[in-house]
Amino acid sequence: MMVHPLPRRRNIALRRAAAACGFVVVGGLALAGPAHADQYEYVSILDNEGVYYSSITDVIDTGKMACRMLRGGADVPAALNYVAGGGYAPYESAVIVTAAALKMCPDVMPVIDEFINGPGHGAVA
Repeated sequence: MMVHPLPRRRNIALRRAAAACGFVVVGGLALAGPAHADQYEYVSILDNEGVYYSSITDVIDTGKMACRMLRGGADVPAALNYVAGGGYAPYESAVIVTAAALKMCPDVMPVIDEFINGPGHGAVA
């Protein structure tokens, strides 16, 4: 029995939907209260959202790098692609980037908000 990969368009649509869902789920946490830099709360969000990581140090470093990228002017899709390059699924990448922004670099939340609510509404190419 030959298994065919998902057609490219469907795969892209699934990635977009997963990224948007991740931002919506974790974005709701932003309304819970004031954000401050806390890597342990960041990891707690990942745990609560079912993100698997083999090393807590590596996943914290990944979140910090996403913060550095966003602070340096990179757009959200670039941060998502960086995280996905580490082997994370689209939903997990969205959770990691959003949780990092919420808990380790809240100053970049306007970038996340613009991505979610802007003209593309969270679309990832």
